[in-house]
Amino acid sequence: MAKKKSAGNTSQAASKASKVIVWVVLAIVLLVVALVLINSYSGSDDAQDIDYSNQPFLGDENAPVKIVEFGDYKCIHCQEFHHNNFPVIDQELIETGKASFYFMNMPIINADSKKGARFSEAVYQVLGDDGFWKFHDVLFAEDLNTSFTEEFLMDKLREVVSDEEAEEVLQVYQDNGTDDAVSTDTELAKELDVQGTPTIFVNGKLFEGEDMNDLIEMVDEETQEAN
Repeated sequence: MAKKKSAGNTSQAASKASKVIVWVVLAIVLLVVALVLINSYSGSDDAQDIDYSNQPFLGDENAPVKIVEFGDYKCIHCQEFHHNNFPVIDQELIETGKASFYFMNMPIINADSKKGARFSEAVYQVLGDDGFWKFHDVLFAEDLNTSFTEEFLMDKLREVVSDEEAEEVLQVYQDNGTDDAVSTDTELAKELDVQGTPTIFVNGKLFEGEDMNDLIEMVDEETQEAN
């Protein structure tokens, strides 16, 4: 006669099966968690939405890469960036057609920061990109301890444009005609969680490199992706 299976053997088999199921479920859970973490990490490199319209820029508007600097005319690090790093960006990236370069205001240092932002926006509104970048250059060439009085700002502007053009800019500035433009920049900076100046974005991605070589490499990578 065939032996009957004992209840103990049946119980052990069921226990082993249960353990296998538990381990399989646990493995699936761990796999799902890992995938979520990987996706979250990759998501940190996702490009943020940036509206480039009505913003001063240099270079080809249709360039595959757009570089944005959030800056403050009273920030010493912005001034250093303008003098030491921007010429490399201009020569290596803008002039070669790899990237266009945008400046957006984030006036955070003091009251003069806001004045510089509002006045430069008035220059852009009246004189466009050409007038804006000329004024941008002369303003960053100044001693940061200089007070941005209306008279001073006009003197700087007259260095690069005619008296008639300067008067048009002054009228817009005095009429608070650029408050919305500055607010647009600062709200965007807040949305992008910009913590200080200068802060650089490349095609909507925060630049976290250490030097110009890192920035050029990032632009090259974005160019390859665009192609």
